[in-house]
Amino acid sequence: MKKITIYIVLAMLCLNFSTHAQALKGTGSSSEGIQIGQQVPDVIITGLINYKDKEGKASNAAKLSDFKGKLLIIDFWATNCGSCIRAMPKMDSLAKKYANKLQIIAVSYEKQSIVASFLKRNPVGRSMTLPIVTDDVRLKKLFPHRILSHEVWINENGIVAAITAPEYVNEVNVQALLTHQPLNLPVKTDIMAYDYNQPMVSNSSTITYSALDHYKSGVAPKFGALTDSSTSRLRFYIVNFPILQMYLLSLDHLLYFPKTMMQIEVKDTSRLKMPSGITREPWKRLNTFCYETVQPSGTPIGRLKEIIRLDLNRFFNLNGRMEKRKAKCLVLQRFNKESRLLATPQSVPLNSLHSRDSIKVLSGGSISNIIWELNEVPNGLPAIDETGIQENVEMHLPIKSFANIPEVNRALDKYGLMLKEEVRELEFFVLSDTQAATQ
Repeated sequence: MKKITIYIVLAMLCLNFSTHAQALKGTGSSSEGIQIGQQVPDVIITGLINYKDKEGKASNAAKLSDFKGKLLIIDFWATNCGSCIRAMPKMDSLAKKYANKLQIIAVSYEKQSIVASFLKRNPVGRSMTLPIVTDDVRLKKLFPHRILSHEVWINENGIVAAITAPEYVNEVNVQALLTHQPLNLPVKTDIMAYDYNQPMVSNSSTITYSALDHYKSGVAPKFGALTDSSTSRLRFYIVNFPILQMYLLSLDHLLYFPKTMMQIEVKDTSRLKMPSGITREPWKRLNTFCYETVQPSGTPIGRLKEIIRLDLNRFFNLNGRMEKRKAKCLVLQRFNKESRLLATPQSVPLNSLHSRDSIKVLSGGSISNIIWELNEVPNGLPAIDETGIQENVEMHLPIKSFANIPEVNRALDKYGLMLKEEVRELEFFVLSDTQAATQ
């Protein structure tokens, strides 16, 4: 039976996209590698940044035995893993507080040039003092994993004490391990060889169906599409996604729908977003799902997206839809066409709008980047562009936050631009309870 994978362009559905959970390529099973209770071999790690040896001299290499006598936490991460980056300040703080007893090493498979660029441009990266391993292959083989972050705890005797998700790296657990108290942390086990091509429903003769299944522990989130040429069937699947992200996959904007363009009118929002103060895995078991639908291979993309949305409405007793509504919004307008804001051939491409820098730079980029930042402001007004500017621009904005609109307008004035609060009819993604769910 011949199968053909379909790759659909981003503008249509981007069905081969892998999510922010940062699935990494890997083979084998979760039982491979060094296990809890086993001694870690004394391997040499290279490509180190921010590392000083026992004599206080900068070094780009070390042996794992160099850290004996300390609790060692190996934090596998990547520069494109948002949750990894958000956890870095906590890791940095712990390492400083227990400097004589604890060593945390951040390990990335990425090239040193990529990591170095991140450390230079990202505000979290610029403040990092943890030793960082780049171009890693050796440690990944010792501790196979598929989902980032991945934390390996090695005690002072070089024995693996725990393998966990990042939320368990905290002061309570560090202190417990340092004082040899019993520590029973959930083991993070990634399924390395999960077959995403295997249908949820085994009856291959079924012409069309849709199915929903529970969260699959240890499996990296992913979605995709597959066409079986022998049966002329198209299978679209979603593995381990929260409810809201599943809905966004049925939209043209995919997962990255602007926050201000979403109207969430669901009574129990804990179904959609994990509340603060709880651990991730128990919440995911209850609120993360797997879905698939099988349709004739000639099903138009628009119809496929509609099927997905209607299925989700039925499965979750919700009503997700695109809906036009009149609303207050921020309209970016151009009042001075003589102002210099267009990029030149000498402009060096840079977008630091999302950073914490005191001056945010957009060089060689589109005005849409500014609109995006405005639309990411929590509880902010929707922002739209009516400047008519199609060319790339170069702008240096001395602002602290895009949430401070008067400050943003003062920075934009130099470029003949301004944000005005007006009413427009906009298309929102609306997610609400159905009448039955409300009752």
